[in-house]
Amino acid sequence: MLVHQPRMKRRKAWAPALLATVVALSLISFPERRAEAADTTGPKDAKEVEAFVDEFFKRPDIKNSLAGSAVVVVGGDKVLLNKGYGYADVESKQPVEPDKTMFRMASISKVFTATAVMQLVEEGKIDLDQDVSSYLGGLTIPNEIGSKLTMRHLLTHTTGFDKTDVLTAPDATRTDYPLEQYLKDNLPTIVRKPGAAYRYDNLASNFQGLIVQNVTGKPFEEVIDERILQPLQMTNSDFRMTDKVLQQLATGYKQLNEPYPDYQITPTIAPDGGMFATSTDMSKFMLAQLNGGKLGEKRILQADTVKEMQRVQVGIHPELPNMTLGFEMFFQDKFNGEFVIGKGGDLEGYHSWMWLLPEHKVGGFVVTNSDASNIREQLFAAFMDHYYPKQANERPAITLTQSQLAKFEGSFRYLRAPLVYFKVKAEDGYLSIVGPNSTRKLKPVGELLFQDEDGKLGAFKVNDAGVISYFYYLMPDAWTERIPPLPDYSDIQRNHPYADDIYTLRDLGGVLDQISSQFSPERTTTRAEFAAQLIRLAGISKSKRPSNFIDVKAHSYESEIQTLVEIQVLNGTSAHNFEPDRTITREEAAVIVYRLSQYLGFPPIPAKLSGQTSPWADEAVQFIVGASLHGPEVKTTEAGADFRSRDPLLHKEAAPILVKFAKLFTLGSGI
Repeated sequence: MLVHQPRMKRRKAWAPALLATVVALSLISFPERRAEAADTTGPKDAKEVEAFVDEFFKRPDIKNSLAGSAVVVVGGDKVLLNKGYGYADVESKQPVEPDKTMFRMASISKVFTATAVMQLVEEGKIDLDQDVSSYLGGLTIPNEIGSKLTMRHLLTHTTGFDKTDVLTAPDATRTDYPLEQYLKDNLPTIVRKPGAAYRYDNLASNFQGLIVQNVTGKPFEEVIDERILQPLQMTNSDFRMTDKVLQQLATGYKQLNEPYPDYQITPTIAPDGGMFATSTDMSKFMLAQLNGGKLGEKRILQADTVKEMQRVQVGIHPELPNMTLGFEMFFQDKFNGEFVIGKGGDLEGYHSWMWLLPEHKVGGFVVTNSDASNIREQLFAAFMDHYYPKQANERPAITLTQSQLAKFEGSFRYLRAPLVYFKVKAEDGYLSIVGPNSTRKLKPVGELLFQDEDGKLGAFKVNDAGVISYFYYLMPDAWTERIPPLPDYSDIQRNHPYADDIYTLRDLGGVLDQISSQFSPERTTTRAEFAAQLIRLAGISKSKRPSNFIDVKAHSYESEIQTLVEIQVLNGTSAHNFEPDRTITREEAAVIVYRLSQYLGFPPIPAKLSGQTSPWADEAVQFIVGASLHGPEVKTTEAGADFRSRDPLLHKEAAPILVKFAKLFTLGSGI
C-alpha cells in the first residue's frame, strides 16, 4: 500500500510499507497468539453494525469528502454488513451497489497473488525456502550479495532489492505489456542480504505472479480465476480490464471531485495491483480466510496453510510486527492491543483497506473512489475503538543515561525513498528524533523499544556484530537504514552557512561522489549532475532504455537523464541534444524540481519575485521561492525575492534546493 502519490504506481498513504522465517531471519521470537479469544466484544448483530457504520458516514467531515464507498463487515461465517455509500459516479448520481459496483483493489491484489502462491506450496510445486531462480523461467535477477532469494522473502517484502517501485510515465497507455517483459525491463538488483530488512515491495508481488504463471503453465489471471475467483463464486472480480469491468467500474476522482479518465496500469495484468472487484466478492474472500480456507463447501486453502499464511513472519520487534505471508500490519496504533492483519491499496482515485482479526473471526473492508479523504483509516480506527476498545496500559519508561543511549545515535535513511530521513541523538533519559519537519522525544520502554509522547512505538534492530543497523518508526511500509558515518569535508566546516544542507544531502545519498574528501562548494553544477542528484535523492528507479538524445548516449548519467525525460520532467535543448555537461542555470534547476513536484501532485505556490526570470521559468521559480526551497543566497525585499534566476547554480546552492525538496515531500507525514 502506498501513501497516494499521483502517477506513482502504489503507496501506502504514507503516500503514504524482514526476515524469511521467525528464527532464521530475525532471531526474534514472536509471542504465540492465544488459540481462542473470549468473544465478549466485537460485531455480532447486523443491525447494530449497520447503525454504527451509518452513523460514521453521517459525520460532516466524512460526508463532505465522500464521492463513494463500499463497506463490508464479516463475523464468524456471516456477512454482517455489505453496503454502499455515496456515488459510483457523482455526475450521474449512480449509487454504489455492493453486488455490482466494481472498484480497483490496487495492492489488495497482492493477497490474492500470495494465496495462489500458497496453493502451489500446498501442492509441493513451490518451496518457500528454495532459491526462486529455478521458478523464473530463465529470468535472472542480478545479485551482488550472493545469498539466495526465496519465495518467503518475496512474500514478506524482504528481498533486498535496490528498487521496489517503478514510476509510470504520464502517457503510459500500453494495451499489451506482458508481465515477463515488464519484469525484464525493470529488473532490480539484490544489494542487501534477503531477509535482512523490510521494505514494501511491488516488484516482489509481480515476481510472485510470474512464478505462479511459470509453475502452472497458465496465464496468471487464468490461475486466479480458476483457483480462487470461481471456487468462491467471485463473479464480479477480474484482473483484466474487460468491457464488463469498464461498465461496472466506479469512477475515480481527484481531490476536488474531478474524475480521472479510465487508465491502464502496467503491466497489463498486474499481480501487485491490477484486480477489480465488488464488495460482495471481497466478503467471500474474507470469510474464506477467516474460516480456514473454506467458504461453504468450497475450499481454496487447507486450514494449516491459512494459519501459516496469517502468522507473523517479519518484524523489527515482537511488539512491532510487519508482515505475514502476504498480509501487512499498517495502522498499528489503531490495533488497540488486538492481533490484526490487513492489506491496503492505493491507485489514482481508489483507496482501500481490508483488515482481519483471525482470533475473533472478524474482518472489515472499505474502499473509496476519491483522493479527497482518508476514510479508510478513519473508519478502521472508529471500528476498533467501538468494538475492541483500548485498555489503559501505560508503559513505564526504562532509566537509561545519555551514554547508554549513545549507541542509537546516527542518521537513518528510509529504505523506500531516501529523501525521508531521521537523525537520532541521545539525550539524558531519552532519544531526540529529528525528522525533516519535526522533532520528537522517544523514551525507552523495552529492549530496543521506544515510545514517543503520542504513544507511538519505535524500535531498533542490531546486526550480527551487535551494532544498531535499522530503525522503524512512523513510516509503516519500510524500515530506515543507519547511514555509515563519514568524515567531514575538508572544505566545509560545520559553521559554513550551507553546512547543514550539504551534510544532510550526503546522508540522503544525493551527493554523487560520496567518498570525496572535498565538496567544492563554489563549483558550478551541470545539467546532468543536477538530474542525477534528484534521481538519487528521490530513490526513483532508473530507466534502462537508451537516451532520446544523441549527446547523452554513453554518458555516465544517461539512465538518470532518461528517467526524467520519460516522466516528462526534463526537456532537451533541441530535438536531438540535451547538453548534459553544460552548467545549469538556477531557473533551469527550478523548472526541473517544479515539474517533478507536479508529477508527485504538489500544487503551484505563488510568490512575489524581483530580478530577471525567463517567462518559461516564472511559475517554477515562484514555486521554489514560495516553498522556500533555496539557501541564504536568495534575498527578499519589498520588491520581492531575487532568485538570481539566470545565474549558474553553484554546488553549494544545489544542496538546499534538494534537501528542502525532500522536506516538502515528507511534509504530509509529519515526521
